[in-house]
Amino acid sequence: MKTMRVVVMLVAASVLAKLGGLGMLWQASADAAGPQPAPRTTSESAEAACGSDGRGFRELLETVRAKAEELERREAALKARESGLVAVRRIVASEVTRLEGIAKILGITGEPGTGVSIAKVYESMAAEDAAPILDRLDDGTLRTVLARMRERQVGAILAAMNPERAVAVTKAFAGPAGQPR
Repeated sequence: MKTMRVVVMLVAASVLAKLGGLGMLWQASADAAGPQPAPRTTSESAEAACGSDGRGFRELLETVRAKAEELERREAALKARESGLVAVRRIVASEVTRLEGIAKILGITGEPGTGVSIAKVYESMAAEDAAPILDRLDDGTLRTVLARMRERQVGAILAAMNPERAVAVTKAFAGPAGQPR
C-alpha cells in the first residue's frame, strides 16, 4: 500500500515537472514572437466570425431583439385582456346569483306555467359563465335545470364545470348501473 502511494506521488511529480517545462517553452516562444494583440471582446469575436463588418450578425441580433419585444408586448396585452375577462365573469356570476335570489323571492322557479324558465336563462348563457353558478347548486336543482336544456348546451356546461362535480352529475343522470333513464 505504501509503495502504491510512493508510485502515485512520483507520477504526479513527473507530470508537474513536464507541465512546468512546457510552460517555460511556451513563455519563451511567446517572448520571441513579440507583443500579442489584446484579447477580443465578444462583439469583436462576432464580427470576426461574420465577416469584416459583422453586419449579418448585427441584423440577426436586432431581429431577435425586436421579436422578443413584440412577444413581451403581446403577452402583456393578453394578460390585461384575461384579467378583464375574469372580472367580467365575476360580475356576471354575482349578478346571476342576485337575480336568482330575486326570482326565488318572487316565486319564479322556472316551473311550467310560471312564464319563466330558469333552464332557458342558463341555456342562453355561455357555458363558461353558467358552469361556476351551476356548480354550486344542489343535485336535485341542478338535475331539474339540466334536464330542461338541450343536450349540446348541457355538454358544454359539463365540460366547463369542476371535473369532480361533472362526474357526480353524470352519475346522477345515468342512474344505477345497467338501468337506462
